[in-house]
Amino acid sequence: MSRILSFRRVGLTFSAQIYNQIVILGVQLVQVPFLLAAWGSERYGGWLVLYAVPSYLTLTDLGFTSVAKNQMVIHAAKADRTGVLRVYHSVFALLLVATAVILGACILGVESVSLTTTFALGPLSESEAKQTILFLVGSVVCYQFLLLLGSGVRASGRPAAEVIAAATARLLEGVATVAVALVTTRVELAALAVLITRIGMVIGVWTWLRIVAPEIRLGLKNARLDEIRRMANPSFSYMLLGLAQAIAIQGPIVLLGVLATTQETVLFSTSRTLARMGTSAANLVNFSFAPEYSRMHGEGNRSAFARLRKIHVLIGLVGIPAYGIGLWALGPFIMALWTHGHVAVVYPFFALMNGAVAAEMLWGCLFTPIAAINRHVRLSYIFVGLTMVCAVLAYSWAVSWGATGVAAALLLLHVAMSVLVLLLRPRG
Repeated sequence: MSRILSFRRVGLTFSAQIYNQIVILGVQLVQVPFLLAAWGSERYGGWLVLYAVPSYLTLTDLGFTSVAKNQMVIHAAKADRTGVLRVYHSVFALLLVATAVILGACILGVESVSLTTTFALGPLSESEAKQTILFLVGSVVCYQFLLLLGSGVRASGRPAAEVIAAATARLLEGVATVAVALVTTRVELAALAVLITRIGMVIGVWTWLRIVAPEIRLGLKNARLDEIRRMANPSFSYMLLGLAQAIAIQGPIVLLGVLATTQETVLFSTSRTLARMGTSAANLVNFSFAPEYSRMHGEGNRSAFARLRKIHVLIGLVGIPAYGIGLWALGPFIMALWTHGHVAVVYPFFALMNGAVAAEMLWGCLFTPIAAINRHVRLSYIFVGLTMVCAVLAYSWAVSWGATGVAAALLLLHVAMSVLVLLLRPRG
C-alpha cells in the first residue's frame, strides 16, 4: 500500500509538472515572437538584459527556502508538527530581514549607476531602465515569499498543488507582459505588471493555505535562531549553487550585453530557449520525484528510496539522448517557424548549446535525490568552483568567438559536473 501511495503522489505531481512545463514553454514560445513584433529586436534585447540582472536576487533567502522545503517534508513524514513550524517560522523571520536589506541596497545601487552606459540597452532611456530594474527587483522579492508558502503547501502533503500555484503565477505573469507590450513600448510598465501579478499570487496562496492546512500557519511564534544555525551550511551551499546556476543561465546574456550587439544577444537567448526545452522536460521528471525522495528519507525507507532513484535514472538515460538527436535534426526548422525567420540556427554554436543542455540534464537527474535530502553541500561548492572557471573561459572566448565561445564554455562546465556528481555522490 505504501508503494502504491508513493507512486500515486509522484503521478499527481508529475501531472502538475506537465501543466507547469506547458506553461513555461508556452510563455517562452509565445512571448518571443510577440515581444519581437511589438518592441523590435533592439528594445527586446534591452528588456532581456534588464530582466536577467535581477535574477540573481532570487537568492535573497540565502538558500534557506529551498532547504526548508525539504526539511519540512522530512519533519512531516515523521509526524513532527513542531519541527515543521519551527523551520517554517524561522525561515520566514530570516526572509523578512533579508528582504529589507536587499531592497534598500538595490534602490541605492540602481540610483548610483548609469545602466545605459553599462549595458547595451538599445533605445531604452536611463529612466526606463531604472524603473524596470526596480519593479523587477520587487517581483523577485515577492517570489521568495511565494516559494516559502510553497514549502507549507508541500509539507501539508500537497506537492501537486504547490506546482500548480507556481505555474499559474508564471502564466499570469506571461499574459500580463504580452498584454502590456501589445499596447505600449514602455518596458517599465511590463515590469510593473509582473510585480502586481506576483503580489496577487502571494496573497492568494497564503489565503488558500490558511483554509486547507490551518495547522501550518505562517508566523513568527516558533522562529528559533538555533534552527537557522542548523540549516546554515546546507542553505548557504544551496544559495551558492543557485547563484552559480543563475550565472550559467543568465550570465551569458549580461556578458553578451556588454561585449556584443543586441542582435547577438537575441540570437543567444532564442537559441538557448529552444535548446533548454529539454531541460524543462527533465525538470518535469526531477521535480516530480523530489518531494517523494524527501518523504521516503523522513520515513527511513531506504529500499524504496533506492528503487525510486533507479527508475529516475533510467528515465534520464533513455530520454536525454533521444532529445538531443531530435533537436539536432529539427532545430533549424523549429527556429525558423518559431521566430518567423527573425533568428536562424547557427552552427557550431547551436550544436555546442545542445550538448551543454544534454549534459546539464544528466547531472540534474543524478543530483535530484541528493538535494532532496539536503546532502548537496560538497557538490554545490564544487559546482560553484567550476562555474567560476567557466565564467573566465566564457569571457575570454566571447571576445574571440562571441556566442559560440560562450556555448563552448557552458558545455565544458556541465560535462565536468556530470562526471563529478556520478563519482562523488554521497552513499547511504
